[in-house]
Amino acid sequence: MGILMQNSSSIQSPIRAFFDQAKTATTNWWTWIAVFWFAVMLWFYGQLIFGIPLAFIGMVVDPSSLEAMMEAQKTGGAQGVGYLLGLGFVIAGSLAAFLIYILRNETSEQASRKSIQIASFFGVISSIALIYFIKTGASSEDAAMLNGWISKSALVYMFMLLMFPPLALGLWMGVKHVQKRSILSLHTAHYRFRWKRMVFAMLVVWAIAAVSSYGAHATGLSEAKLVFDPSRFWKYLPITLLFIPLQSATEEIALRGYLNQGLGKYIKNPWIVFIITSAAFASLHLSNPEVAETVKEHSIWVAMSGYFFFGMFACVLTYIDGGLEAAIGMHAANNMFAAAIVGYDNSALPVPTIFKVGLNTQLDSIMVVVSLALVCLIMYVTRKPLILQKPTQSEESSVFS
Repeated sequence: MGILMQNSSSIQSPIRAFFDQAKTATTNWWTWIAVFWFAVMLWFYGQLIFGIPLAFIGMVVDPSSLEAMMEAQKTGGAQGVGYLLGLGFVIAGSLAAFLIYILRNETSEQASRKSIQIASFFGVISSIALIYFIKTGASSEDAAMLNGWISKSALVYMFMLLMFPPLALGLWMGVKHVQKRSILSLHTAHYRFRWKRMVFAMLVVWAIAAVSSYGAHATGLSEAKLVFDPSRFWKYLPITLLFIPLQSATEEIALRGYLNQGLGKYIKNPWIVFIITSAAFASLHLSNPEVAETVKEHSIWVAMSGYFFFGMFACVLTYIDGGLEAAIGMHAANNMFAAAIVGYDNSALPVPTIFKVGLNTQLDSIMVVVSLALVCLIMYVTRKPLILQKPTQSEESSVFS
């Protein structure tokens, strides 16, 4: 399958065109690390900003959680000190690195290089501190507490979803100001973002998910129970419709966009890139409660298989289209369906749905492969030529113009 390039007679595959968005004069290896660091740090600050009202609301709706936190503070005093030290080093190191970089003297090449080296040192310090901070603060009890808050308050659900977009914002800023390329190039090789393609992918996923869920129920493979509670459902639905797409798009921009392009610049075989980023996608879900429930009876490989296959099919959609539009649509539609229509026990999103099914990871993995293979087939058959065109000044100032 080829693509049409405006003002050029050369033909290449869509995925190669998407990878080639990273081949500019300023996308040296260090810029990929720097932009990723900046995005992760912005995500970290987003966690702090939205985490404060989230925790406050959570403790209001569940006063017993405050008592549990105070008790944990008493029994884990040394750990609490380490947690605060890690937080302090992340904030101090990241701010120092950022300020030194933006205030560097560009009139002297030697001074500029020295400033970048010092900024890199503080960046490494903040990265190590962040890993320590996450390791010290993360616990199954905290995850269970957050899930309890989400199930009791739609506002907690909203603030939790709002923690994701700062990561995308960091990538947009880094791509534009550090790598000196258009933000559009992070999303697609097409000359504009294809909204219709994204919406079409969402409709295809919803149709297939509805048919497969009904089929699993009718055959007794996965019986669905009606659990519709209008008093709770209508409070959560607007948040699902508004903010799940932002959460899903952020993951696609980071993994299928930024990391695929970065690795694709140095690894010629796209399938190796897809395996790496799909494994990274799966690893991000290791702490999900359904994973902990599955490993009680199956291996970790079975528990993570569905996430890995999901990531691979998202990569395939990027391969087909030369852009993230269909992958974002698929991811958003899948998460919205799971958060509003058919949910399951021990879900990472314990929100009210219309139906609920039992957790069956093996069956779910098979359904993911079959359903998303059909999605990819439909998207492949309905694909249109990819048109490359250098963005105009107005297009560079707005990704989705």
